[in-house]
Amino acid sequence: MTTTDQLQRVAGSERIASLDVIRGIAILFILVMNIPWMGGYEFALWDFRYPTWTSADYWTTLVTKTWLEGTQRGLLELLFGAGIMIMARHAMTPDGPVAVADLHYRRNLWLILFGLANAFVLLWPGDILLIYGIAAIFLFPFRRMGWKGQLGFAGLLFGALIWYGAADYRANAAKLAKVERVMAAEAAGKALSEDDKTLLKERREQIERRTQMPADNVQQKKKIAEADAARHGDFVSYWRYQAEGWMFLMSQFFWFIEAEVAATMLVGMALFRLGIIQGRARTSAYVALLLGGYAVGLGLRGSQWLEILRFQPGQHWQDMFGDVARLAVTLGHVGLIHLILRSAPGRALLRPFVAAGRMPLTVYLFTSLLMMWVVFAPWGLDWFGRFGMAKLALLALAVIAAELVAANLWMRRFENGPLEWLWKSLAYERRQPFRKIPREPAAAIPAAV
Repeated sequence: MTTTDQLQRVAGSERIASLDVIRGIAILFILVMNIPWMGGYEFALWDFRYPTWTSADYWTTLVTKTWLEGTQRGLLELLFGAGIMIMARHAMTPDGPVAVADLHYRRNLWLILFGLANAFVLLWPGDILLIYGIAAIFLFPFRRMGWKGQLGFAGLLFGALIWYGAADYRANAAKLAKVERVMAAEAAGKALSEDDKTLLKERREQIERRTQMPADNVQQKKKIAEADAARHGDFVSYWRYQAEGWMFLMSQFFWFIEAEVAATMLVGMALFRLGIIQGRARTSAYVALLLGGYAVGLGLRGSQWLEILRFQPGQHWQDMFGDVARLAVTLGHVGLIHLILRSAPGRALLRPFVAAGRMPLTVYLFTSLLMMWVVFAPWGLDWFGRFGMAKLALLALAVIAAELVAANLWMRRFENGPLEWLWKSLAYERRQPFRKIPREPAAAIPAAV
């Protein structure tokens, strides 16, 4: 087999359309989670109650935070892990062709650059492409490992995240216990040290932020004013505010996100080996994923968010299992999607998502461009801060519908999305097909194995 043969990209009948369906759903609906950060104050305040907090806002927040938050990203991570297995299909032996490894690393190095462009040119601080590219680079050696080993390493990473969450929970519990002792001493008329006074002041400010509406809290009003000045100001202020947001997220959460992404990609690699993510498992397997994933994930998340949305001070033990809960709900989504694809009406319902799933990079970066340079930019529609959670979700759904139509119209005539064409051409170091190549359509569900 020549190097050229080894580097033929997956196309035509080789494509697994069910993966495109999942990818299309994930890349489109991730906007529902991102839009409160793009056009609202969630990033500035870490609070959902400004500018409006209606019953519709409450239920929108509860549903998105329990059933959707992080899971569309989770689906993409599972698919990314499966994609590593697909791309490395000609390099599964110890003496496999180095050209495949070269392609893998080129693809992901270019993906990292796309992610940096998304953050600093398109001005979306919540970019995930950089994280994906770095994780994929380190996961390539795991391609030859069996599914048990892949799940084992994923378990180690998730275990480390749970351990850190438990340690953080214990530290906060100890701090709260100390606050209670200091408050008791104050009530008894005892003299307090300066450290104790500072501790009480911080705790009372925390309680005020939790229990007061943002518009009534002095600290939150200051953050609102800062966000408004930057997001409704000139380009330099806008750019600096977004860039600082990206740097804050990377400095505070990089390693935690990277560990979660790598772990979920490993799960995706294992699910591919088992034939689950590409739709080749028995129906009972998807029923188990649906029921088990939702029971665990929604149980943990639902109990936590019902408490959070009471806006009362206190700790939430469910934080320790946040990444596991997110993965569980994500696996529930996988089960649900594949069960829908098992029927003819279900395949017809989800078939439009194939087009978006075949041009995910274009959809993702175009959404950043549309939101950050047109809809919420001060030189565009300047809609930042105008809508509460419910209206932002409705706006996201309208954009998703338009992008779904546009993706299907585009893919009728072209082989790739424009950015997929660029990315693949750079990765393969040769110009890829752009116009549509006539071929037989791929089946939505591959034959069971």
